Amino acid sequence: MKHISVFFAAIAASVMTASCISVSTTEFHAIPDSKTPMTMTPALFTNVPEGLVEDLGVENGIPSSMCAFLVKKDGKNILFDSGNGGEEAQLIPTLKIIGLSPEDIDYVFLTHLHGDHIGGMVNDGKAVFTNAAVYLNKDEYDGWGDVDESDMGRAYGEKIVLFTEDDDLPCGIQAIKAYGHTPGHTMYRIGDTVLAGDIMHATALQIANPESCARFDMDQEKSAESRKSALELFRAEGLKVYGMHFPAPYYIQF
Repeated sequence: MKHISVFFAAIAASVMTASCISVSTTEFHAIPDSKTPMTMTPALFTNVPEGLVEDLGVENGIPSSMCAFLVKKDGKNILFDSGNGGEEAQLIPTLKIIGLSPEDIDYVFLTHLHGDHIGGMVNDGKAVFTNAAVYLNKDEYDGWGDVDESDMGRAYGEKIVLFTEDDDLPCGIQAIKAYGHTPGHTMYRIGDTVLAGDIMHATALQIANPESCARFDMDQEKSAESRKSALELFRAEGLKVYGMHFPAPYYIQF
C-alpha cells in the first residue's frame, strides 16, 4: 500500500494534477447493483421513536438501493465503490452501456470496506480495474487491520493509495470524514455534489430521525453524530447528495 504523502512527492503531485485536464462538465452516473427496487426492514434500525415508522408509511419496507457511481470529470473516469460483485452485479454491464470497460477506469474511490462496496473490485482473485489507482482513507485501512491479506489487497497491492484528510486528491475531489459506520467511512465532495457512501441506509427514516442507526453501524453513537453533521452541511450549502443506499433517483437535492 502507498500512503498519499509518499505517493505524491512534489514532482509526482504536479504530474497527477496535470493528468486532470480542464473540462467544463462533470457527469454523474448511478449504477444500481440490483435489477429490482430494494427495501430495508425497519427492524434493522435502532433508536426509532414509537409510531414513526407508521407515520412515515414504511411498515412494509423502507425504500433503499445498492449503488456505485461513475463520475466523468476532467477527462478521467472515476468510480466510487464497486457494489457487491458476483454474477448478478450490474456494474460491468452498466459501464458497457455508458461506453466504458473496466480498463477505462482511472481511479476508484472507496467510501469504506464493507463487502457490498468492494465486492466488485476483484474477480477470480484478479483486479477488475487493472489501470486504476484505488483511494482509501488511511483510518479505514488501519481500522480493519488485515487489508493487505484480503483479496482486494493482494489484487491491487501498490495501486492502493492511502490518504488522510489533509491530503490533496486527484481532480479536485475532497474527502469528508463521516466515521461511525466503519472506522474510516468517508464521503467525497465534487463541487456542489457529494458521494455520501453509507451516511444513510434508509433516507425516509434517517432524515426524519438522524439518531436512527442501522444495526451494522460499527459505532452507532459516532455514526449518528456524523449523520447529523452531514445533514447540517447538506442543508446549509444546498448540496446535491448521491448515496449508495438512496432509493431511485439515487440522490437528494438539499
